[in-house]
Amino acid sequence: MTQLSFEFFSDVNAPHAYITVSMLEDGEAYDPTKFNPFMELAVEKDNSLVLTVYEHGKDLSLTVEQWDEISRRARAYHAEVLASGEDW
Repeated sequence: MTQLSFEFFSDVNAPHAYITVSMLEDGEAYDPTKFNPFMELAVEKDNSLVLTVYEHGKDLSLTVEQWDEISRRARAYHAEVLASGEDW
């Protein structure tokens, strides 16, 4: 079974920092040289939460629990950005 890996990034070209989501095989440790995210969680200039799925080149299957984890982390991140009062 695969595990989700969440990585936080700051980018001067983005309105706010964002989170990427990658898959790790069982027992696989995160390795930045193999970094291959399939999704980005971002807050836009209008403060809306956007989940972008990247073209990945192969089929990707997620469990309902993994979708729930992505949703929970995205909502928590969104609330954190809104509470910070950061401006673009």
